[in-house]
Amino acid sequence: MDISLYSAEECERIAREASLRYVNDSLPGISRKRSGKGFSYYYPNGERVTQQKELERIRALAIPPAYHDVWICPFANGHIQATARDDKNRKQYRYHPLWQEIRQQQKFHRMQAFGKTLPAIRQHINQMLNKPASLDKTQIICAILYLLDKSCMRIGNPVYAKENKSYGLTTLRKKHLSISKNQVSLEYEGKNSTLWHIDLKDKKIVKVLKKCEEIPGYEVFKYRDENNHLKVITSQDINGYLQSLTKQPFTAKDFRTWIACRETLCHLVNSVRETKKPSAKLLNTVLKEVATLLGHTPAVCRKNYVHPQIVHWWERGLLHQWTSKNQSHIKVLDEDELLLYWLKDHNLKH
Repeated sequence: MDISLYSAEECERIAREASLRYVNDSLPGISRKRSGKGFSYYYPNGERVTQQKELERIRALAIPPAYHDVWICPFANGHIQATARDDKNRKQYRYHPLWQEIRQQQKFHRMQAFGKTLPAIRQHINQMLNKPASLDKTQIICAILYLLDKSCMRIGNPVYAKENKSYGLTTLRKKHLSISKNQVSLEYEGKNSTLWHIDLKDKKIVKVLKKCEEIPGYEVFKYRDENNHLKVITSQDINGYLQSLTKQPFTAKDFRTWIACRETLCHLVNSVRETKKPSAKLLNTVLKEVATLLGHTPAVCRKNYVHPQIVHWWERGLLHQWTSKNQSHIKVLDEDELLLYWLKDHNLKH
């Protein structure tokens, strides 16, 4: 669940249903101060925290010693438990475990809706990209959506680009482009020092990227506003456009989640059709391949991107049963249709 796409009232409702208190760090909180080789903690009124249960809650947050501007929620059921600044002055959050669980559930819960909407999203993208190349904001946004769908790239964060020299789609620089007559190649370092190299030969995206390369400045994805001023496309522009287009709270991250689930499910279903027995080794091999596609570790991929029920079905032998039972139907589906078919079937059973 991307909080930025929900109103404060909606977030409060979601928190309340989970018996959590919706908070932010403008609320007076518990502070942290150096004390010998460790830390002491103080309530907003200056009273030192001495209750063992409260100290255990605070220590369980595992806020690194180097972090500064530490704010700790005074409520054990606050949806945000702490905020702080790291050594690069980036704001870091510690969420309540229940809130994290809700976010995961929301993300996977909306996958079926995303899958149903995906053909219409792609049709719209193709319509925009088939127009003559321009610096129209809509066309540039659709170029980014095309790349999200085709390449599994991250959307990008200007803070990471500035401080870590790690890039994503909205923060790409012209130095990351290599242009030839019929092809554009993207090569850059992404988050977690992952090296990305993508070759693009589809004429409709190549012509737009060539147009982007012609405009002044070092950013790739820019557009001209109504005053003919150049503006850089942001992740907020992408998410806002996607929400407006679909009337659903989808974000750029949903593309990566969809791709991770699709690739994992299809690999596992194909292994069943090849009569391979369910095994942890085969699952780990598939997760490694999908993690490479995402630029992540298998553990992060499994925890944050792959629908937990895909893994559960594999481990319990349910995916074998389902594949065997639906063999005649599965063989005529493409990969996206296969995932959507499984999601519909899974959701009917739960």
